[in-house]
Amino acid sequence: MGKLLSNQQITDFAQHGFISPVALLDQAYCDLLLQRISSFESRRPGDVPWAFDIKCNLLFDWVYQLGVHTGTLDAVEDLLGPNLYNTDTVFRIKEPGASTAYGWHQDAARIDVDPCFLIVYVALTESSPENGGLSVIPGSHGSVLPFEVRENHHGQAMRKVARTLDVCEDQAVALTLLPGQATIFSGRLVHGSSPNPSSTRRVSILTDYTAAHARQSHGTGSGQLVRGVDTWGHIAREPTPVGDCDKVDVRNRREILNRYPENPLMGPLGLNETPQFPGSEIV
Repeated sequence: MGKLLSNQQITDFAQHGFISPVALLDQAYCDLLLQRISSFESRRPGDVPWAFDIKCNLLFDWVYQLGVHTGTLDAVEDLLGPNLYNTDTVFRIKEPGASTAYGWHQDAARIDVDPCFLIVYVALTESSPENGGLSVIPGSHGSVLPFEVRENHHGQAMRKVARTLDVCEDQAVALTLLPGQATIFSGRLVHGSSPNPSSTRRVSILTDYTAAHARQSHGTGSGQLVRGVDTWGHIAREPTPVGDCDKVDVRNRREILNRYPENPLMGPLGLNETPQFPGSEIV
């Protein structure tokens, strides 16, 4: 028995590459986070596309606090061990009627990590097949599968994305989560999501956790040490945010992404390529 997960859940993760659902947050915490999101959207609507994107845990103190939630870290420790980094947090929000879809992919395709990081997908509203929720291919996490790199037309700006080839879609499992529940899955698990044809908004937050002793296949990773110690030095340390997307937080995020631009979400840099990421032009 782990700190939070059962022996069966730990076994299922090793065999299938994911476990779901895992109860992490209560309704009051979900409501508080939704209020924070709504407040920022109302005050700074023009900043939402870049601020809710890659490494938003460097911008918002309340997102950082979610990343160090005790129950979440207990579950991650059960799977990765006691020394942990938060190496990325992003929002995934699909408005009613949104056509945004994320085709089949492995987050570790373009930059692999050994041992592989895992992703905690937390639903703040219900996440289901009806509103563009997560689907996975069980057991597809054993290795990085053949993929092709495409321009990203339906997600974050300035990104190329890897799409897994020859996926056995008849094996797909569509997941349903209630608010506060999570799916925890390997960065090598093939997954994706469909558009949201429903009349409800789907709000989720995804955090990547990486063992402190892990190494990237390209470049140097960076993260916030959220549990344990780091005696290996493979991952560069990131600061914690001081406020609610304050200027110092924006500068810190930009500096980190310029200094360590190669990460699983953004992929490796091409020859003579300059790092670019959402919000890079913001002072």
